[in-house]
Amino acid sequence: MTPIETIEAFIAAWDEYDLEEIYSFMADDIEWTDMPLSTVNGIDQVRAKMAMFPGVEACGFDTHHIAANGNVVLTERTDWFQMKGRKRVIKVMGTFELNDEGKIAKWRDYFDSAEFQREFGDLAEG
Repeated sequence: MTPIETIEAFIAAWDEYDLEEIYSFMADDIEWTDMPLSTVNGIDQVRAKMAMFPGVEACGFDTHHIAANGNVVLTERTDWFQMKGRKRVIKVMGTFELNDEGKIAKWRDYFDSAEFQREFGDLAEG
């Protein structure tokens, strides 16, 4: 697959919320950063972070634009999550760096922290 095809397949796995399929696109030593929130390193930390997502009923990544330069893929997306009875939506710019095996080695998502707080802040309250 080309780098763009890889990321499109990764996004399709999110649309199905198939966690094992999602993880299959990631390198064991992946670095995943949600700007401005946090960074996790390695597939075990990714799994732990995903386990903290409370009750995802469905989700999807709507890609508006995608471009690649070599093994780096850029996306402009609207991500949505159906959680605790409500659809939560956030606009995201994403950067994916693929390693020589075609796995995601670095993933950075950039989004507005105020929008994130408005959409997901109540989840921290339990």
